[in-house]
Amino acid sequence: MPFNDGDIVLVEYSLFVKETNELVDTTNENVAKLHGKYSEDEVYEPEVVVVGEGRFIPGVEEAIKNAEVGKEYEVEIPPEKGYGERDPSKVKVFPRRVFVKNNIIPEIGKEVKINNMTGRIIAVGGGRVTVDFNHPLAGKTLLFKFKVLKKIEDLIEKVKYLIKRRAKRVQLDEIKVEHDPQEGKVTVELPEEMRLADGVQLLKFLAARDITKLVPEIKVVVFVERYSREDFGGGASSERGEQEKTA
Repeated sequence: MPFNDGDIVLVEYSLFVKETNELVDTTNENVAKLHGKYSEDEVYEPEVVVVGEGRFIPGVEEAIKNAEVGKEYEVEIPPEKGYGERDPSKVKVFPRRVFVKNNIIPEIGKEVKINNMTGRIIAVGGGRVTVDFNHPLAGKTLLFKFKVLKKIEDLIEKVKYLIKRRAKRVQLDEIKVEHDPQEGKVTVELPEEMRLADGVQLLKFLAARDITKLVPEIKVVVFVERYSREDFGGGASSERGEQEKTA
């Protein structure tokens, strides 16, 4: 039975270019290593997907929405449901001086930004540089291999997973959540190391927006930061306290 828009599911997948079997993206560390695309900076784990949210290309969204939990799928995604057809008008030629003026050494394959458009250099010669502003996967048929592991039903789990998709390096059991059904409120405490992490306030804002939008029972999200005397060197003047922020 297809999922409904707004359902939260956990998906493992690998996305390939059909013609070349080149790996585009994967949630599986072994697959990344096998295809020479492994990165130590990447977190390899099942993806939290909100059905119908539109964060993925249309073909991927459609495939997941019509899947069943626990069943493995292999779906072809044509360009019109992927990254679009190639548009010859998006291939443009510029004088080499445009790049020199901006301290850019024109090299084939280099990504550049010109007139607020991002493209790749595909040719250099005769004082001219050719840049392709099409998406690198435009015109490609893709192969999407995936399995929906579970549909998230429990309210506390929904809150945790919606936070985790914004903070991928945080483990699910490190996120503490308390639910007050009378007030329609959840109180969330993130791991200590997140308190001063870069972008943590934006993370909280986006997670709170997701939670209040996608979990109808929740009207208020409270993030708690907990400090102890030991955090300040154990001085006599230090006091334990909590700082609450309501999103």
